[in-house]
Amino acid sequence: MNHEIVVESSLELKDVQELNLFFTRTSRVMLAVIFFVVFIGIILLVEGKLSGTLFGIVVLLDILVSLMLWFVNGWSIRRKSIKAFLSDQLIRQLHTFVFSGEGIQYASKSETGKMFWTDIYEVRESRNLFLILLSTSRSLIVPKKFFASEPDRAAFRNMVETNLEAEQVHWHRMRQNPDT
Repeated sequence: MNHEIVVESSLELKDVQELNLFFTRTSRVMLAVIFFVVFIGIILLVEGKLSGTLFGIVVLLDILVSLMLWFVNGWSIRRKSIKAFLSDQLIRQLHTFVFSGEGIQYASKSETGKMFWTDIYEVRESRNLFLILLSTSRSLIVPKKFFASEPDRAAFRNMVETNLEAEQVHWHRMRQNPDT
């Protein structure tokens, strides 16, 4: 028997923001760390050896500025997500996904498609989304809340794990219960 899971969803602004923040997380961390290291390096080059108290103040200031950089960068990504979401009519359409052992079918008012599991680059999970990557720059976004039930989400995860290699599957790290 070929079990099918049908999901009808439409994306909201918060989904697009989560997607963009999810995929920029590593670069945002690297930006803050590089800034931290460069800032300390410049201070040490300019000032030379610093006393313990002064060095502690510089490190504290550096941490504060690096955190501000992290949050400003996240704010900027959220703002850009708003512009992208409002300008993209297709992303806001109702999409129907049918997941089966054979692959994925999807349809909206403007497009339809079918792909086999072998066509999938990888599947990732964020806090509220399943991200089905067709390549490094193209993905299908399925909000978890549109699955009919927890058993359907578990069946989807099982279907993905059955049809993809382990290195193609990246579930959310914070998920404690494997059935959610």
